[in-house]
Amino acid sequence: MFLSGAFFVLSDLHIKHLQMHFSGVRALDDVSFEVREGEIFSLVGSNGSGKSTLFNCINGFCSPQKGSIMYSQVDLLDKKPHQIVKYGISRTFQNLQNLPFMTLLDNILLGAHSRLTVRDTFNRWISRKEREREEALALEVMDFLGIANFEKKYLTGQPYGIQKLVEIARALVCKPKLILMDEPAAGMNDQETLEIAKIISEIRDILDVTVLVVEHDMNLVMNISDRICVLDSGKILTMGIPEEVKNHPEVIKVFLGDEAYA
Repeated sequence: MFLSGAFFVLSDLHIKHLQMHFSGVRALDDVSFEVREGEIFSLVGSNGSGKSTLFNCINGFCSPQKGSIMYSQVDLLDKKPHQIVKYGISRTFQNLQNLPFMTLLDNILLGAHSRLTVRDTFNRWISRKEREREEALALEVMDFLGIANFEKKYLTGQPYGIQKLVEIARALVCKPKLILMDEPAAGMNDQETLEIAKIISEIRDILDVTVLVVEHDMNLVMNISDRICVLDSGKILTMGIPEEVKNHPEVIKVFLGDEAYA
């Protein structure tokens, strides 16, 4: 497999007492949990629950007022996004970051450059051997995701499902040990959601990559997750294995409404 021997040793992610507020509104309120190596861990919650803010704190796009984020014994809070990638953490975005005027292959290759300095990028660009190595890796990622025959096609006009896979491929070509997936099923139909669920499981099972998912689709996370953390108004409502979370009274109330008790 293309990732054999290419990835770092897997490590745990530790979130402790995270607090984040914007203009007096507390987006995260004393949030603590850990993502264990080799698991699929899902963060779920309604809009405004704090899950996207938490993701952005892990990824270095936001700086919380209090708390700590440690990964592989490295403090991530003093690191910038491109530095965090170097420690083996990559991410996808709910709003696709693809460039439609480029080919699928070139879009994916952008991920290989995301952890480089300007000098590194220039040196790799002029190195034909390095370029060929990165293209070979990108093509293997595309093969893993079932889009191997699309490398020379331009992204413009491609189905939304293909564009989603390009987003995932760009994160995988960074050679992560932990991938953060932001609403991977957003905008997908039922069949596409089933395919995304299969891909997420295979990223963990075949590639040995830890997966942290932010998702609002409870059916999806129930089917793929080892553990689930439910956020509500910036606080952890409950956390546990899918069966425990599904039957939690407060989860039923938040997601199904009071009529669930009628």
